[in-house]
Amino acid sequence: MSRMGIAAVVAALALAGLPSTVAAQELRSPVECDGCIGWWYYFDHGFSRDWNCGSATYSGHTGSDYSLNGGNRAIDDDNAVVAMGAGTVVKTEDGYFDRCTQCGGANCGTGFGNGFANQVVINHGDYRMIYGHMKSGSIAVAEGDTVECGQLLGFIGSSGCSTGAHLHIEPSDAASFGTGRYTPIDPYVGECSPTAATLFLDQGAYRQMPGTECGEPPVPACPPDTFDVWTCSEDLALRRRCLEGVVSEEPCEWGCTPAGTDDVCGLPPDADGDGARADVDCDDADGGRHAGALEVCGDGIDQDCSGDDLACPPEPVPMPTVPPAGVTPGAAGTGAAPTGATSSPVTGQPAAPPPIVVGPVAQPRQEPEDEGCRVVPAGGGGWLQMLALVAWVITCTRRRRA
Repeated sequence: MSRMGIAAVVAALALAGLPSTVAAQELRSPVECDGCIGWWYYFDHGFSRDWNCGSATYSGHTGSDYSLNGGNRAIDDDNAVVAMGAGTVVKTEDGYFDRCTQCGGANCGTGFGNGFANQVVINHGDYRMIYGHMKSGSIAVAEGDTVECGQLLGFIGSSGCSTGAHLHIEPSDAASFGTGRYTPIDPYVGECSPTAATLFLDQGAYRQMPGTECGEPPVPACPPDTFDVWTCSEDLALRRRCLEGVVSEEPCEWGCTPAGTDDVCGLPPDADGDGARADVDCDDADGGRHAGALEVCGDGIDQDCSGDDLACPPEPVPMPTVPPAGVTPGAAGTGAAPTGATSSPVTGQPAAPPPIVVGPVAQPRQEPEDEGCRVVPAGGGGWLQMLALVAWVITCTRRRRA
């Protein structure tokens, strides 16, 4: 049978009311004071018999009462009521009259908080505990609070259906509390009690207070339809597991796949076959768009899924034309060739200017002793100028050798 099938069976058994297999938390004394309690009224097991087959009870009593020495006069001493174990606050009521001397009359009776009036109800795991009849304005916790063993809850009072200052505790099965099948439990074990094991770490002697040492908090129970390994939900939309009472869930966007031990969430698809899964592909319907694709600048398309299109580099700026040293540019608008330029022997039009020289322009070597060789002779252009230039070079060379 699959884990999902097992989970369904376990859930059905849980609804049938099978008990939890997690060990219950062992509780401590609900009062902090030492010697402030002067009398005890225990759970009635019929014929006004308490758990020890004694008479420290009264007919129909379904809790355990711890009465203050000094009665209502001792309420102002602020005798602390504390949590008997770790748990979560389920309910609180406060603000009722707290000096009642009978179960009825003005401001007292069962019409005030079901008779418990100023009270705190705590879920201690397997049990829910009522702490009742407390002092008005003393409640120190709120619904939903998480409490630790020994944490202050309020002070002893005489509110609701009460004949004198005392604390009433009343545990019940947490699974049935508030469902109409509420059944109080005697926390004490004894010859006349049906309780199999005491709810206290140390319940103490008869007509004595339980010990004040806290028991180990219980291991949180996991819901019956969970496992300690990742398990797919029935609709395969998520997977869940429970460790020490904490349920974790992970949504599976691409579906959940049952596996040998931990079920796994399915991998995203690659619909366009470009090697990039849908969770990292910006367009899983276009094989040309994915992380690592060649980006084309300026086309308005984000091919490499970087978030925007690649901007094209700007056009290069042309360098300005710089004439050679000693050459004067032609007059603007005249069409004349610049000084020193040659004319085409075929068309008679000005020839192209000399090439642009970038960097320092070489200066002609100065010959102070030969004034005739300083200046290149001018010519009319064409082959006649070439002959004149050759003759000038030969003449100057001979003079220098001389």
